[in-house]
Amino acid sequence: MLFRTTALAAALAVTFPVQAEETPFFIGDEIVVTPTRAPQKLSATLAATTVLTRGDIEASGALDLPTLLQGLPGVEISQTGGFGSQTAIRLRGGESDHTLVLVDGLRVNSVSAGTTSIEHLAIDDIERIEIVRGNVSSVYGSEAIGGVVRIFTRQGRGEVRPRLNLGLGTDDFRNISAGIGGELKPGLRFDLSAGRTEAGGFSSVKKRYASDDPAIDPWDSYLPVDADDDSTRNTHFNFRLEHELGDRLSWGLSARQNRADIELDGSYADHAEHDLAAYSMHVQGRPLDHWTTRLIAGRSTDELASDFGGTAMDRYRTRIDQLHWENTLAMGQHLLRFGLEAQKQSLESSQTYSETERRATSAYAGAGLRFGAHDVDLSLRHDRYSDFGGHSTGRAAYGYGFTPALKAYAAVATAFKAPTFNELYLPAWWGGNPDLKPERSQSAELGLNYANGGQFFQAMLFANRTEDLIAYVWPSNINIGEARNRGLELSWHGELAGMNARAALTLQNPEDADTGQALLRRSQRFGSIALSDRIGKLGWRAELIAAASHPDVHATTFNRTSVPGYAVLNLSADYALAPGWKLAGRVANALDADYALVHGYATPGRGFRLELAYTPK
Repeated sequence: MLFRTTALAAALAVTFPVQAEETPFFIGDEIVVTPTRAPQKLSATLAATTVLTRGDIEASGALDLPTLLQGLPGVEISQTGGFGSQTAIRLRGGESDHTLVLVDGLRVNSVSAGTTSIEHLAIDDIERIEIVRGNVSSVYGSEAIGGVVRIFTRQGRGEVRPRLNLGLGTDDFRNISAGIGGELKPGLRFDLSAGRTEAGGFSSVKKRYASDDPAIDPWDSYLPVDADDDSTRNTHFNFRLEHELGDRLSWGLSARQNRADIELDGSYADHAEHDLAAYSMHVQGRPLDHWTTRLIAGRSTDELASDFGGTAMDRYRTRIDQLHWENTLAMGQHLLRFGLEAQKQSLESSQTYSETERRATSAYAGAGLRFGAHDVDLSLRHDRYSDFGGHSTGRAAYGYGFTPALKAYAAVATAFKAPTFNELYLPAWWGGNPDLKPERSQSAELGLNYANGGQFFQAMLFANRTEDLIAYVWPSNINIGEARNRGLELSWHGELAGMNARAALTLQNPEDADTGQALLRRSQRFGSIALSDRIGKLGWRAELIAAASHPDVHATTFNRTSVPGYAVLNLSADYALAPGWKLAGRVANALDADYALVHGYATPGRGFRLELAYTPK
């Protein structure tokens, strides 16, 4: 316990060490697009934003997306086991369905559950991740109460080159992925990748909670047979093509599929197959010198089928057809934004739903205005759903640049989340209530950005309140209560004692506004620190991720309980064998900490992984 407390105090928080290769150190001049949908410098944004580049992803040594994101400023991960197990992501103390995840601009969530299965998105296919924390519904619509995680898959650039990754590790881990990408001719580029990852795993449920006690209802408990290893197999495919037709017109298309085969613990299902796919096409043009317009049409699907001992159980198939037209107008130092969106959400299931389809149409507009040292950003959006009507959201932010390196800003915003199909349309005895209203949120934040000489620092004070929360109160779901959170986020990266360093810290107080009781599966303090260096062909990295205790529900008694805090040390190193070839090793949880993210569920102990990578430059 003393070690955990000391480590937490030392860990000024999370981010990841810089990439192993000799590449420019990323600072506030990095261009981001997620906060407003328009390109701008990271240091100039009037929103709390974190960026992970391809170099950051490779340097982290992370096995999957949950591991990569865990402990970032304002980001909390709850996972019920190891690789491929069910995962929830929370931003700024929000609910798990208060985070909108976009992949290449498409929504990829399940319309039944309202969440996105990020545990199945292969990080080998990802070029870049931008995370905006705080209400941005006025830009992106429903689910963006906590913020947005926007994922961009690989794009081919430069000369056409192949790549290859081979990996082996503990828990019967095996990975192979290959890809090829680049420019076939000026203006025509592509990227194609595929791979497979397998893990023999470990028992997701902690063995002491697996019981054959006849006094315990077997439908509400784990059985001795559940204390076995839970294997996972994940196959992924990704393709992108971009074609520029002169300097004013381009088009592109993308196709992605992730297929997971998962062993589970529980008395209702012990195996599942989960398929995620998305297909899109876009056209982008510049009709006038200062007007850029983009039209994207696509479809995303999320299909889950579970079974128990080979007998089919539940099946859910989500389909979201999406059409989006976005525009930017540059007027000197000012930028105007406007667009339209349309969605058709459909659900097929073995369960009986009273409705299986709905439509949503949206219109939004915004402006980024600059007057010397003063910046103003305004956005307004209206969404109309076919089942519950319309909802409007807005955001206003003001920033002032004290110097070219130092900027402060203040922002207020509103957001909402549409009820899911499960909440609205399941039979009444399962809680379905077609009269539910959307959850609504208001937020305010004060921010400070400093970028100079390879150093980048962000400090954010924030407060948010969410009303009309949807909760199950027997016999149905109802809108009840409020939640609030107030906190401070700090993040920095730069140089420390000649080494590259990154650190971040989140302090927060997510609670029920009516009772003052802390919200489940959210910690009041979490973060990490990371150091890295390179000496010739040898590079090394060390990161410490830590969190204080958090409240949860007991795995078998269902009473409120507390999950202890933890500190996890990860170590990695790589060696350049030859041009383009690298041998890398990682020791995850090097101190073999026994900890949990969700009560009753195990996390990986000390693990080793060795990887051989070919990535010509």
